[in-house]
Amino acid sequence: MRQNNILIIFILSFVFLFQGGYLADAFARDNDADTFFRANKEYSAGQKAMAGREKKDAVVKFEQAVGLYEQLLESGFINGQIYYNLGNAYYRLGMPGKAIIYYRRAEEMRPRDADIKANINLLKRDFVDRETIGQKPEILKVACFWYFYLNMNEITVITIYIYLALIASILSIIFLRLQWLKKIVIIFASCFLVLVISLGIKAYNHSVEMGVVIADESSIRYGPGEEYEPRFKIHEGAEVRIEEKRDKWYKVYVFVDVEDSHDDEGKKEAESKTGWIPESEIGKI
Repeated sequence: MRQNNILIIFILSFVFLFQGGYLADAFARDNDADTFFRANKEYSAGQKAMAGREKKDAVVKFEQAVGLYEQLLESGFINGQIYYNLGNAYYRLGMPGKAIIYYRRAEEMRPRDADIKANINLLKRDFVDRETIGQKPEILKVACFWYFYLNMNEITVITIYIYLALIASILSIIFLRLQWLKKIVIIFASCFLVLVISLGIKAYNHSVEMGVVIADESSIRYGPGEEYEPRFKIHEGAEVRIEEKRDKWYKVYVFVDVEDSHDDEGKKEAESKTGWIPESEIGKI
């Protein structure tokens, strides 16, 4: 009898812990949904105030929206719309560097969103630095449409489905002797190979750390410290590739024109566009 009581207590304890965890998760989700609703409300109020030329009220509303959106991101509530709204809010607050950061994050999740691309291009038109990286050729975008119009998760899901269809087709040929499926197997195999390569390229691009200058003006130095001479200056909104971190400094490659980068030798040109910048002046994408 005593053993039965112990067993019942153990089962009830397990159920309680399970339900407690479930209720905690549900409570957290409800809190996130409430925060998201309040953030959108403040964001919409900021837009209305901006449209009514009430700049001070708009700034207050956008700042409140930014705080709530960033609170959501810290809690793991990640959404392309949050990134997009944050980009717009920072743009309205006169912080184009941070706006570019969140627009780029939104672009990764929503690559087909024309508004995100338009806002990025609109911002970059007013930047001091002119970027040397251009848009991908339209013919490449058409030929590899799936790569440019699908995000990594979408390509992953499609790859899994194609793989399952490929396996099912092969098994049908082996066990059901459906010989007419051979051509379909070739098609599925080709699609699977292309998608795997696309995933590999996407994964590599995601592994490359990118950043945006968030200071009004930054000096790119020869080494990681204030004691090193500046090589050149870049300004807010300039995008960089982060190559190395040492203490509180990043070694970066900049995607803008610099005075000493014009050279016939590609290696020297690349070297002249690298340098060190304080960690505090860069925001990671």
